[in-house]
Amino acid sequence: MGCCNGSTFTPAPGAALDPSQRVNYSFGMVLGVDDFRQEQAYLMARDERLARELIGYGVISGLHVSAGGDEVRVTPGSALTPQGKLVAVVSEQCANLKTWLDSPSRPAIPAGGGATVYVRLRHAELSGTPVPIPGEPCRDESELSADARLADSFELDFAWTPPSATEDLALRAGVAWIRSIKVAPTASPVGLTLASFQTAVETGLRAAIAAWGVPASPAQPSAVLPALPAPPASLRIPRAQLSEYYAAAFDVWLRLLRSGVMAHHGPVPPADPAPETWLLLAAVDVASRTVRQLGRPELVHLRWLQEWLLRDSSHDAPAEAHFVLGKGDAALTHAQDLLTEFSGRDHALTRIDLLPDTTDGGSGNKAFIKPAVKWPGGATGDVGGPDYYGPRMAAPILVRDGGTNQTASPTTGALLVGRSGATAEQSGFELGALAGVGATPNITVSLTASPTILLDTVQDIGPTASPIFTSLHLTDSLSVEKNIAVVGDFSVSGNVDLGAPLASVLATDSDGLVGAARPWDGDEELLDSRKVAYAYLPGQPAPVRVEDGGTGLQTRPSKMQVLIGVEQDESLRSDGGDYVQATLEDGKNTTVTLTPPRLESRTGWQLRIDAAGGAATQVLAAGNATKPPSLTAVTTGNQVLIDSVQALHQAAAPTFSALTLTAPPTAAADALVGWRKSNGQLVLTEAPQGGAADVGKWPLRYVRKPNEMEVRDTDQVLVVLINGGLKLPVLGDGKISEGRVIVVRAGPGVTDMNLSGFEGNGSTGMKSPSSLTLIAATLLDPPQWLIIGRS
Repeated sequence: MGCCNGSTFTPAPGAALDPSQRVNYSFGMVLGVDDFRQEQAYLMARDERLARELIGYGVISGLHVSAGGDEVRVTPGSALTPQGKLVAVVSEQCANLKTWLDSPSRPAIPAGGGATVYVRLRHAELSGTPVPIPGEPCRDESELSADARLADSFELDFAWTPPSATEDLALRAGVAWIRSIKVAPTASPVGLTLASFQTAVETGLRAAIAAWGVPASPAQPSAVLPALPAPPASLRIPRAQLSEYYAAAFDVWLRLLRSGVMAHHGPVPPADPAPETWLLLAAVDVASRTVRQLGRPELVHLRWLQEWLLRDSSHDAPAEAHFVLGKGDAALTHAQDLLTEFSGRDHALTRIDLLPDTTDGGSGNKAFIKPAVKWPGGATGDVGGPDYYGPRMAAPILVRDGGTNQTASPTTGALLVGRSGATAEQSGFELGALAGVGATPNITVSLTASPTILLDTVQDIGPTASPIFTSLHLTDSLSVEKNIAVVGDFSVSGNVDLGAPLASVLATDSDGLVGAARPWDGDEELLDSRKVAYAYLPGQPAPVRVEDGGTGLQTRPSKMQVLIGVEQDESLRSDGGDYVQATLEDGKNTTVTLTPPRLESRTGWQLRIDAAGGAATQVLAAGNATKPPSLTAVTTGNQVLIDSVQALHQAAAPTFSALTLTAPPTAAADALVGWRKSNGQLVLTEAPQGGAADVGKWPLRYVRKPNEMEVRDTDQVLVVLINGGLKLPVLGDGKISEGRVIVVRAGPGVTDMNLSGFEGNGSTGMKSPSSLTLIAATLLDPPQWLIIGRS
């Protein structure tokens, strides 16, 4: 006998799970635990395979390792393990390194180790929530329940050796080696094909992977990796075929190399005899507790890479660019090292030569900074060519090069004097001297005060000197503070200041002789002949002429008299107009008054012309009701106001019933004139721009549900995407406006759509891609929909 729990079946013993198989569900199939486990294993393995083979492994975010004393902390973060499992550390973790080192159960220190402890991470599962399960009779108590839930978790641990980084190091070596292949600006070298290029890439990548210790593990995380073997100099990628050659290089990595270095390869886990499960986070120095994290496997998310690739790279120089450096750099193979080239040439520099450049297959020019050789030089090619002028040179510096072309030492007082030659090359400087010119020179030259050259006039001409001249000619004023004695004629072209005022006015006659001017006596003939010098003085016998600034009158005015100018034909003079005295008098309806100021004064007088003496004469503006006058006249008391009916100045805004331009300008307009109906104004509008005009848009409504199968007054184009009946609304109730045009279109996939309610309640069947154009004729009796188009 045995116990029974009522179950009629028991689970089969645990079978091996194959991640490449999934359950084929069929009706009536009896599913057991292994079926569900098989389905779960398939889904989990597919996701993990996708992650590890398409994405890789490494830290995704966080997981910063720090050490303070014996305490080692790891911040929250996430990572993908080499198995393709996603691990999330949701809270900060802490461990005591000293406790681990002192633990008797810790692993033994490997040979040559003990200086560094590695922090590593891997995926783990946690179980919980036990529930009762059926099973065989007479089971042990531990078999009466099982955990109902499994939770993804993690395991952090210390280790003396780091986890294997086979795939990570191989990947870095492959990318670094391919990146170091030079890009040639011209066609590929002779004999190089894509097939031979791939063969060279495979050989180079295998050597690069071996140089970086693959499949051995790194001694510690580091950002600095060993140097790689350089690609052959003959291996070049033509810039015009950059994408094809890079694709060929990627093909070598994916097809031939990656499967041999993957941390966990093959579709089924047992295919890898020793799969990597741990992920390296950091290395901790046991003595100093220094943490090293650079170089650990890490993953950059696609959004970051996208922005990185799309970022402006205009600052990146091409690989074949030429550089000029103060000191050489092996990373810049086309750089010119100035320190090396100029250190043995007195660091002399004269010019830049453009020489043909065939480096990397190029056919352009390269700029070389050429060192100079000491004059007179004579070397050619890269040795020197250009010259510079150094101490104790053997030949003079040419004028065209900034020299004097003289080698002789100058004597005291010698000067360099330019001398033109037959050609520009023959022109130069010669040694000359200063010398006084003439038997009695104005300037003498003395070299006795060497090195000073003394230039001196033959007599002192300073402000306090008394020089003697045979003659003196002045073209401007002469001012003498003391006596002046002139022997012979005295001629002055400018003004003569005689000092104190004279008793009479001086003037010159027609011969230029100075004499006293006589007061104006009205004798115009003598005045015009300039025989006698006249002056206008107070109390003179004749009035000042108009052309000399006077009025031509000498009589005093009486009350109400004003000066009035008369033209030549009315003038008393034959050669111009005159002023006459006219009297203001009262006229018809007009009174003229002159009011003096309250106090005796020359100012403040008021002249008033008043028309209040009688009724004002009415002024009428011509016009009638059909042709209104342009001017209006208003009589107010004794004033008549004549005004235009509206302002016509430039800042005004007059209104006209019509405006005709008989001679408009022909220049291109930058604005149009429009008419505003609301107030009858003439307004400026923007001139139309060239290009296509926007003719508007037709709104579309898509019908996807049966309750939307109706026509609305706001519809213009109706696209029906379901089968069924579409009833046009009855016209005449005001819901559809007169002249409403609606296009009904049978959309993709519609095979039977019935449209009814038009032209006498007719109906028609429609299917894709047919359409009808209808118009609402609400004024017909009865109102109805009319078909005006069909397709």
